[in-house]
Amino acid sequence: MLGKRYKRMKKRVVGYDIIKSMAMFFVVMLHYSFYTRFYSSGLAGTAVTVLCVVCVPLFFAVNGALLLPRKMDEAKHYRKTLNIVIVVTIWRLLAAAFFVFVDGSHPVTLKDLVLFLLGGGFGDYPTGYFWFMNALIAVYLVLPVMKMAFDSERKLAFNALLAVLAGFTVGKDSLKLVLQMLGTATNHDFASILNALDEFYIFGSYGYVLLYFLIGGMIGRYLKQKQTGELDADVHHPLFDISWGEASAGIVVCYALTLLIQRYQHATHGTNLTVENGYWLLPSFVATILILLVLGRVNIQGIWAKVFQVIGMNTFGVYMLHLVGLVLLSRLQALPWLQFMGNLNSVAVTLLNVVLCGCVFAICLAVSVLFRKIPYINRLFAL
Repeated sequence: MLGKRYKRMKKRVVGYDIIKSMAMFFVVMLHYSFYTRFYSSGLAGTAVTVLCVVCVPLFFAVNGALLLPRKMDEAKHYRKTLNIVIVVTIWRLLAAAFFVFVDGSHPVTLKDLVLFLLGGGFGDYPTGYFWFMNALIAVYLVLPVMKMAFDSERKLAFNALLAVLAGFTVGKDSLKLVLQMLGTATNHDFASILNALDEFYIFGSYGYVLLYFLIGGMIGRYLKQKQTGELDADVHHPLFDISWGEASAGIVVCYALTLLIQRYQHATHGTNLTVENGYWLLPSFVATILILLVLGRVNIQGIWAKVFQVIGMNTFGVYMLHLVGLVLLSRLQALPWLQFMGNLNSVAVTLLNVVLCGCVFAICLAVSVLFRKIPYINRLFAL
């Protein structure tokens, strides 16, 4: 049994597991800042949450890198999609039970439960994190069509699809941000000029996740072919050959630009901790590509490879559990012996919050690893 498990782990791409591990910690850290007490909204706390802006893009890019280069059995794919819907529905019921019977801070009705099961919120409870699973299911529903475009030798249609997705998300909202800055400087409203363009965009609010999925697929195909030495000319792009040093410098620049954007939004719109449209602004888009190119090539061995493989295999379990952990931590922070956190300076409390976030992450990971070993229950922790 151990040998078979180790063999399955060896087939995993360690670089992608590192990316998933990092992205999952960023998700928990970002939600930590919203749902716990004593998180600093000053520069130190904001510097950490801005670092997390690539979490969702990385997850969808890695999914694309793993799935699109593979051969697809459409019937098997839709069975898997149905399984995801069932598993997520069970998790919604478990989350509803936790919030009603353990938290109990808000009244809810049967209608609220039905709305929640169909993809909406659950009254005033913090169940917004399920949006990620809604978006993943939405991508999976159209994935066979996207796979046909991805595999087609006639690249015009696929490139046009990328252009539409990028133009109406990364392009439009990055340009809108520039116009907002220009409007702030001149006291005019230029940004609203672009609002009407959404009338021509058919993919809705989840279009950007599809863009990351497809871009991830392109990078994944390139890395896979390069590893096997069978690189096709039509999958190569000059950016894909970027060095570690150049990519790392680019990531730092993208982070600095994102932090500056957040400070602008904070000064003009009162935005705290987050970045408006941050998941698909140009710096986040470029940073996601560079991180995937850099870490996707990593091929480490030994104990650290196994650690990242274990985390990579349990990111879904951690995601489903982490809000429970944060809610319980928030309850603990209301106790007298943790009130000292409110008296710490911004840097000190931020460092302590990062440590506490790591504890929540580790506990959720341990629970997920444990439950994956239990028959039947393990189906709730693996997609």
